[in-house]
Amino acid sequence: MRHTSHIRVDLDAVAGNLHAIRHVVGSRTRICSVVKADAYGLGARRVARTLIEAGSQMLAVFTPAQAAEIEDVSANARILVLMPTRELPQDPAIARMLSVGRLELVVTDLDQLAMLSSIRLGRTLPVHVEIDTGMGRAGVHSDMAQTVIEGVREARSLRLRGVFTHFSSNEPDVIAEQSARFEQVLAEITDLLPPRVEIHAASTGPCFSSPEERRDVVRIGLGWTGSLPGDLDGRQATEVGLRGAVGWTSSLIQVRDVKAGVTVGYGSRWTTPRATRLGLIPVGYSDGYPSSCVDPKDPHRVLVEVRDGLRAVPVVGMMNMDQLVVDLGDLDPSEPLDQSGVVLVSEQQDSLVSLSRVAARAGIIPHQLLACLGGNVPRTYLAEGGGTLVRPCSQQVEFDDRSATAAG
Repeated sequence: MRHTSHIRVDLDAVAGNLHAIRHVVGSRTRICSVVKADAYGLGARRVARTLIEAGSQMLAVFTPAQAAEIEDVSANARILVLMPTRELPQDPAIARMLSVGRLELVVTDLDQLAMLSSIRLGRTLPVHVEIDTGMGRAGVHSDMAQTVIEGVREARSLRLRGVFTHFSSNEPDVIAEQSARFEQVLAEITDLLPPRVEIHAASTGPCFSSPEERRDVVRIGLGWTGSLPGDLDGRQATEVGLRGAVGWTSSLIQVRDVKAGVTVGYGSRWTTPRATRLGLIPVGYSDGYPSSCVDPKDPHRVLVEVRDGLRAVPVVGMMNMDQLVVDLGDLDPSEPLDQSGVVLVSEQQDSLVSLSRVAARAGIIPHQLLACLGGNVPRTYLAEGGGTLVRPCSQQVEFDDRSATAAG
């Protein structure tokens, strides 16, 4: 079956990005790679394996089920479950991780602590206590931190593995304010902390904007994709050696000539100002392409493949569930554009349609753009020596003349 759109995941770039981050943070800081929500929709099993092979010491997911999904592809790496978990599912993968101390949970309040303390596993369960310093999400309030830490110490079934916080912003002044609150809590509980307890605070953004927050562990999510928060032109990412690991391509499935005065799309919100060519791309909001990108009064652009490279063309009319229309009138009329390739999201950091720029255009963060990519769009995994694999939802298809590899 031929697919008209593919999301490319460059596993070599993922591995290279982890190496670059390792160079930045140094050997004393452990890297915990965040692969929750199926690695932001890119395929947690393939991505997790790549990250572990590249040197990530830990992985983080949101739920126990997500941890179970990657148990057999993550070697002996520890897996941190970020959701406040109150009970553990009866799952062989969970049992295996618990038996060797690989599964680590987060404690966020006394009630949850009591429920975790009641679980009998035959060995202690490692936990990290989360301190709320301003995120206002999960986490122990600062005035309860000492009580919760003491509760963990008193629970025979639990072992304190870490204390952490999560900053609500990538801005250095906000980070500094919330870090000061975290430091105050740490000062109050320092006598309660066992040797080798891990202190961590920085996710991808703070890891680069506030180097002092790297501490014992950094939690890297967006960074392994090659992007950094707020880095629209990719300059900062390029400076530290990151490469874009995610691209989205499609093709023009129809090209037709139209006269001036032809309306396009629901609501007839765009009218051809002249005779032109219109192209149809089989991608829409059901595929996860953000409809907020498209504004008939301020056209978003995608890149179309022509003889001498790529040219930007405007998206016109309203986006549909599974298709969008582009105006090809500025391209050379002699260009044979039918079936031409289209770049919706480019791996190139400085591209007009880089991950960061498309997300910014849509008014969302890159994480959201990735996580909302439709499961109906096959993922293509690129790896040196391993060929190219197209993985649709229910089948595997060879994409090009390089040898296909088995999906993991």
